[in-house]
Amino acid sequence: MTLLIVGLILFIGMHSARLIPGARGAFINGFGPGGFKVIYALVSLIGFVLIIWGKIAAHPSEMLYQAPEWSRMAALIAMPVALILIASAYTPSHIRRFVQHPMLFAVAIWSGVHLAANGEIAAVILFGAFFGWSLLLLIASFLRGDHPPDPPKGWGGDVVAIVAGALAAALLVRFHVNLFGVGVI
Repeated sequence: MTLLIVGLILFIGMHSARLIPGARGAFINGFGPGGFKVIYALVSLIGFVLIIWGKIAAHPSEMLYQAPEWSRMAALIAMPVALILIASAYTPSHIRRFVQHPMLFAVAIWSGVHLAANGEIAAVILFGAFFGWSLLLLIASFLRGDHPPDPPKGWGGDVVAIVAGALAAALLVRFHVNLFGVGVI
């Protein structure tokens, strides 16, 4: 469980630099833009690896609660939406303009439905940390008054996001048991 927690601290901590006023700027000033990107990527990658390693090592862990019956169906419905939002974060789309922070909303959806569907301690720590972090960053972004990006000229980005998200969802349904040891259907 320690590896999981250390990984979460590294990954989420690095991705939370913007919450501390001046922290990101101080990092960039200290290491330069390129150095900051390298450090950001390395710490994030190390954290990500430790999260995966820690979650695997912690399985199985004690159950905190029994997942409600509806939680699996909620995950089946919500995950394609989350994957479409992730894809829209990387395309100029009307979805991105409407949602403004599609990656954060996707993480909130992913972690929220998985938190509801998993009562194991390690899963609660993993998904609870990501759920709380994504909500905190969403609130911070709206308090900052972030503005939506300019609208794209066409609908190509939306089509790409929807197709890519739907394809990713189909692949996850098929391979979820192989990747994570839990069958979706």
